[in-house]
Amino acid sequence: MNPIQFECPECHAINDGDQSLYGQRVQCRNCHAAMVVPRPAAGAQPRTARLVQTLDAGDPPAPGSASPETEIFELSPVARAFPGQLLLAVALIGLGIGLATQVPGSTWPNWIPLVPVLPGLLLLLVVWARVKSCSYRLTTERLFVRRGWLAKQVNELELYRVKDVVVDQRAVQRLLGFGTITVLADDDSTPAVVLAGVAAPVAVKEMIRNQYRSARQREGVRPTEFLRSPGT
Repeated sequence: MNPIQFECPECHAINDGDQSLYGQRVQCRNCHAAMVVPRPAAGAQPRTARLVQTLDAGDPPAPGSASPETEIFELSPVARAFPGQLLLAVALIGLGIGLATQVPGSTWPNWIPLVPVLPGLLLLLVVWARVKSCSYRLTTERLFVRRGWLAKQVNELELYRVKDVVVDQRAVQRLLGFGTITVLADDDSTPAVVLAGVAAPVAVKEMIRNQYRSARQREGVRPTEFLRSPGT
């Protein structure tokens, strides 16, 4: 009898057996759930085991076996990536509050405290707009960078073209927990994609790295294909 493998519909454990089990009711060796081992030619039936076919390492994947494109993350720059603007805004608003409360009975006009407060609020609005007008989205196949509020600009990069991912974190950025990620690619139209103001940049870099390595394997791209000979 030829050996076969089948998957438990309850715990998804792989069970072994031979062809004599076709059509038989058996128990899973892992969770002891009852199941029916289907015959290869039989149609799909509810709650039956799924035959496991093992491909050799050199066999190409079956047509239509590729996984659908799924989203890994979507994020925006963090507000603390603009520390200068935030500190200046807080200082101006604090100055306005101080002018309004520290000199009671002053003959100054009531609008004087608004002079520093309004620019401070405007700076906060600018930071908010910069955060909301930019987003970074990673899927299993592509990296998208969207910039702009009304007129949007979207850069798209196929992950199998990525050569390397670099993280830049200065001392202040490391202290505040953000950094800049640069994705280098073998693409004439998009040789580099910059993701600025990313929180936990090292973890985000690893997610991008894992996905571009998987994309290379799916496309059959070898790292040496990105290496150019001297003088080219």
